[in-house]
Amino acid sequence: MKLTHIKLANFRSFLDEHEFELADGANFFVGPNNCGKSNLISALELSMDPESVFVPERDRPVATQGKGPPKHTRITFTFRSTNKSSPQTTLLDRARKYELALRMKQGRDPGRRAKTYADDGEIRRVVTFGAQGARQVSYQAKGLGAVSLPIDSPEHLALESQFLKVVRFGVVHSGEDLESVLNGKFREVLQLVINDHLSKQLADTEKLREKYVKGLRTVLLKPLRERVFERVSSVFSEIKIVDLLPDVPPLNDTLSSVGITLADAASTELKGKGTGLRGAVLISMLQYLAEQSRRSLVLAVEEPEAFLHPGAQEGIALQLEKLAERPEVTLLVTTHSPHIISRRADARVTELRKSKDGNTHLAATARGDEDRAELLGSLFTDRGLARVLEQATSAPAGTRAIVVTEGYTDGLFLRYGLEAAGRSDLLQGIHFISAGGAKKVVFQAVLADSATHLPVIAILDQDAHGRSARDHLKDFGWTANDHIIYLGSWPKACNLGEHPIEIEDLIPLGAASAVSQVLGDDAHDATQKCKGRTHYSYSKAWKELAIVQLPKELIGRNLDDFVWLGEEISKRIAKIAERRSRVTSISDAAASK
Repeated sequence: MKLTHIKLANFRSFLDEHEFELADGANFFVGPNNCGKSNLISALELSMDPESVFVPERDRPVATQGKGPPKHTRITFTFRSTNKSSPQTTLLDRARKYELALRMKQGRDPGRRAKTYADDGEIRRVVTFGAQGARQVSYQAKGLGAVSLPIDSPEHLALESQFLKVVRFGVVHSGEDLESVLNGKFREVLQLVINDHLSKQLADTEKLREKYVKGLRTVLLKPLRERVFERVSSVFSEIKIVDLLPDVPPLNDTLSSVGITLADAASTELKGKGTGLRGAVLISMLQYLAEQSRRSLVLAVEEPEAFLHPGAQEGIALQLEKLAERPEVTLLVTTHSPHIISRRADARVTELRKSKDGNTHLAATARGDEDRAELLGSLFTDRGLARVLEQATSAPAGTRAIVVTEGYTDGLFLRYGLEAAGRSDLLQGIHFISAGGAKKVVFQAVLADSATHLPVIAILDQDAHGRSARDHLKDFGWTANDHIIYLGSWPKACNLGEHPIEIEDLIPLGAASAVSQVLGDDAHDATQKCKGRTHYSYSKAWKELAIVQLPKELIGRNLDDFVWLGEEISKRIAKIAERRSRVTSISDAAASK
């Protein structure tokens, strides 16, 4: 079963009703400190763990202006079936019987045509906490609203019993250690995994334990037992037996107190390592449990990036993605780090905010592969920085180089030209980043270069802004022979430098004119004569129209200028890669001495 939807009403900072859609992959919740992320996880824990205690003074919103505090807290979960296994089939069958029994109780037709959530492979489970904190679990029937069967009804007891067998919940709080995790809800999950997959090994180990206990009693403790019996029975004749019982914990208790030792330069217990490393070990254990468990798991992890540097955070991110791959696993993660958040299409990012009166609300949500800069803005003091960082780290898998351009159409028109020329190979594995102006190219390019091991190249127009950006990049150690492609180096560039040279100058005049004819005078912001040719400064309207029209206008044209730029990019990539390879070889040789 997969948790697909949460409806939360009146819990801590969540006043009134709030709804959250969950993705098939990992679900990430972001926002500033104290925005309510941990409250969401606590709501999940209270409603999924029957042993958790609801405290109204702590867990219910306080009174608001004009009305007192709400009397009830309600959390509704929607689960979707993920397979046709016997446990899930039984669960859906009992859910359908529950819904039909409720329909009959409400005077509705319970016949074959009655529509139920279970028929759609869904179960809606409701956990309500009353005025004094009393916990009540119920299930919804399609079309019947909030009514439910009594909790002592046969249908409810059968459904709840099967649900608890099929779905398990576990949470790793920020900074939690291994011992507390294994003594919590994960103890049950670990025991189930062992029973499911290691039953023979478990039986063999239990025999070894029994042999060990027997050895303690019959060999090591025997002389002491006999001496105690001899002395005691001589004083108290009614004493017939004295036995010494070694306190050897059962296997389940032993597994819950298991320790981990890690060795690098020295062998150290896990509790002696840093918080970041301890968290990484916990995530690895969660991954094992998720892969091996036959049950459906709802897992919540708070701030897994704690005390890890960005590189290690990216490693944890890959583990979280892997953890969420199994259809029967629902993963919720709270984080303050952009390095943790997945870019996969099956992931979801949700931003939480607090209003001035202290109430939490959902601010925005996006898929992992969508633009998340606005959502991640709350993680930085400057939301503009969030967008720059988002772009700098957004290279998809398979990228061999990053090219930073001044505008969006620079990379797009180059791609159009090379596709029409039959040279798409020149851009294979190239990821374009539009900086939004020459000034921003510097910041974006340098940041991208520091955020990735890939070659990064900047393309700049020949104009005052482009020259200024080029000079600033040179201050960072970039050179015109590798990282910087200045369009003034185009073989057909005007040597006088009297007018700008932009990517549009590489477009064959016939193709550009065909787009211009539609707009007339609105196609150009300015024109300038140069060496017998007219240089056009194309308008925003022209560029917007060219996005649509240019691909067909380029067909059959001479596109050598686009090929020149594509080949120039490839040469620069090869040069940067070769130089880095040389440096790596020298470093490796020095390290091996």
